[in-house]
Amino acid sequence: MKITLAQKILYFILLGLLVLMVIFSFKSLEHHGESGFEECIQKKCEAYGIKHCNKAREISNCCLGAGGKIKYSQKGANCFFT
Repeated sequence: MKITLAQKILYFILLGLLVLMVIFSFKSLEHHGESGFEECIQKKCEAYGIKHCNKAREISNCCLGAGGKIKYSQKGANCFFT
């Protein structure tokens, strides 16, 4: 069976994407749980200010990224972990 140059290139691109997927999967585990959520919020507050990091969208992004669940109330968004 003869493999063309285009097939070889596509094969190496596929391998590269697979390696990136594994790396990002392990990196995402570092920011899991309540500590990951607090770290995410802290980084956003330091980078953009208190007003920005208290937005419901930012809380939601950090919460979902850390594996939590969002609960909305009149006071705003809250993140909780089970």
